[in-house]
Amino acid sequence: MLQKLNIYNGILLVVSAIFLGVNAEVSTSEATNETDSLTDNKTMSSNKTSNDTSAVLGNNTIILNVVEVGDEEQYRWVDGSGAENPTLNIMANKKYIIKTSNPTDDEHQLIIDSKADGKTSQIAKSKEIKPDSKNVEFNFKTDQVGELGYHCKYHPQMMNGTINVTQ
Repeated sequence: MLQKLNIYNGILLVVSAIFLGVNAEVSTSEATNETDSLTDNKTMSSNKTSNDTSAVLGNNTIILNVVEVGDEEQYRWVDGSGAENPTLNIMANKKYIIKTSNPTDDEHQLIIDSKADGKTSQIAKSKEIKPDSKNVEFNFKTDQVGELGYHCKYHPQMMNGTINVTQ
């Protein structure tokens, strides 16, 4: 059993390395499906919460999938490593692609906002992320340096995180 587990971990490591490298032959939907599978596997094996992890992959792609946690309708954004509501570390004036999948029965929407002078203002939002949808893409770019926030329009208390934007 231990030998099979080591083989499985080795295969998972190779697949992860392939995915994180730029592979021109892999289509966007195939790459996202591979990430969804890795996310599902990681989520089942651990229920991590992270405030210092970055979900940004080397190709300026951010994976933020919707997951349901617990017995009641509790939702979180989860990155490719399984971290819940991860902190996103990005650079100003770079274009990022945020990819989401929603295997739940509820609708979600990703909102990115800024807090200044005691006010919160929306600076970007995805289109509605319908139930049972896959491979929803949202392009995001900001010139604002500092801290931004992100949350779900419908579940802001459960599904939220921080975006650190550096120069």
